Amino acid sequence: MNAIEIQSLTKAFGSFVAVSNVSMNVKRGEFMGLLGPNGAGKSTTLKVITGLISPTSGNVMINGIDCSDHSNAMDGVGCVIETPECYPNFTPMEVLQYVGRLTGVSRNDMKERIRETLEEVRMWEWRDKKVGKFSKGMRQRVSIAQALLPDPDILLFDEPTSGLDPRGMIEVREILTGLKKQGKSLLISTHILSEASEICDAITVIRRGQTMMSGKVRDLMMRQEGDVTIQIGLRNDVTDAFIKDISKFGGVTAVDCSDKYTVNITFVGADDREGIVDVVRDHKLGLLSLNQKGSDMESLYMSLTAEGDTDDIK
Repeated sequence: MNAIEIQSLTKAFGSFVAVSNVSMNVKRGEFMGLLGPNGAGKSTTLKVITGLISPTSGNVMINGIDCSDHSNAMDGVGCVIETPECYPNFTPMEVLQYVGRLTGVSRNDMKERIRETLEEVRMWEWRDKKVGKFSKGMRQRVSIAQALLPDPDILLFDEPTSGLDPRGMIEVREILTGLKKQGKSLLISTHILSEASEICDAITVIRRGQTMMSGKVRDLMMRQEGDVTIQIGLRNDVTDAFIKDISKFGGVTAVDCSDKYTVNITFVGADDREGIVDVVRDHKLGLLSLNQKGSDMESLYMSLTAEGDTDDIK
């Protein structure tokens, strides 16, 4: 069973069609990124899923429950939609006590859940400070805490890092990475490509309310024409023997060193990340990071949001 299933979802506001025949599945434990330019229909899609607005047609299933027929379909779902605001004179502790009562957190569990949640979003230190005095990044973490308090299995986040400074963005992404390790399922809308590539297992790209492509990030990248470049960061100095072994990989067209700790490996077609990790381990170089370079994701995004035919990966 998928965590979320969206089938032929359409939402029209009069003659304006904001979402047209969008379909996607979010598997259990998967982080799905909903990508698209401003006005593509991302927020509208999330609002329909959460029941804030009704669909014109189509179906949304959460944990196999049809949202249109069952009011309990949203049980076990945490949401941060658009830019939520907390009462400025409340403290994080008071905000979560209020949310806990609304969401049915038992009185016996309330105190422990509030502490666990505020620690998870790194706001326990400020639990008794007024929210109105917080930075935008801190307020966003309180909003995420509200979604996490009932310990949901599924999360829906609408551009949670929008408007944050670089430090705030990093802090929110670190929170999301922690949730991924817990096996949560996440549907996150964003137009920040690095965000999607860093935290998401799969992406769905929409343009003008229509699905352009949906599938695993790696599968989509493999369908792109041209080369794929993997950048690895090492703890120890790059050696000639390591470069020689990496160059033997099938499909490798270039191996370049940005510095003595950073190597760029260019492949034609599919890259062999597991093989790269094995070679780093064999040479005892210490792998610190392994990322697909942003330009490849940018190329994918630009090609999918340009004019063209829709194309889905099932």
